[in-house]
Amino acid sequence: MDTLLKNEINSSAMAAHCVLCTTGSWKLPLVVGILAVLFGSLLLLFPDRSVELILAVFGFIALVIGLLLFWSAWTIRRAGSAAFAAPLILGILALVLGLVAFLNPDLIRTFLAVIFALVCIIGGLGMLAAAFSSWASMARKVLMGGGGIILAALGVLILFSPYLSATLVVQLIGLFFFGAGLVSVFGSLLLWWRTRTCVISEWERYRQSGQ
Repeated sequence: MDTLLKNEINSSAMAAHCVLCTTGSWKLPLVVGILAVLFGSLLLLFPDRSVELILAVFGFIALVIGLLLFWSAWTIRRAGSAAFAAPLILGILALVLGLVAFLNPDLIRTFLAVIFALVCIIGGLGMLAAAFSSWASMARKVLMGGGGIILAALGVLILFSPYLSATLVVQLIGLFFFGAGLVSVFGSLLLWWRTRTCVISEWERYRQSGQ
């Protein structure tokens, strides 16, 4: 009876431990890493086409947003409210940006480079701050801190180097995504291996305890 009770307790403990080990937490970093590697490879291999595609997508989105804002302003105006001026002005700005993206892409290219540089700097500093948080492990601190420094440095390079061509900027971005994707894939595979080892070791321990 005691042996049966002991086996039941061991079985429950092993099941609970294995549930914790097999939550699938490695799957999301693996998928994100693969997508980042693919995206970075496309930017590295086809930088000119990537720039053209980004500008076209930006122009299309700006035109759509402008039309939606015009419709919103018209709806608000029909309701008798004076607040229609705000969406009307924003719609005009969005429409102008969309048209300029197709008529004068160099200007929009500079505008997007500045916006992207600011995003890189803010994101890099945020990653660097998160690397020193109390919950992060040492390996995560190193990866997040290094990635944050690289991302912030990339933003500063883009922001204060106006002579950089758009093609080179896109290639630098592609290189960052490619490297970050490889790190994510490698980390997820390590996590998967630890999960697999955890389950196997717990099963062997359970078998030995039942003998």
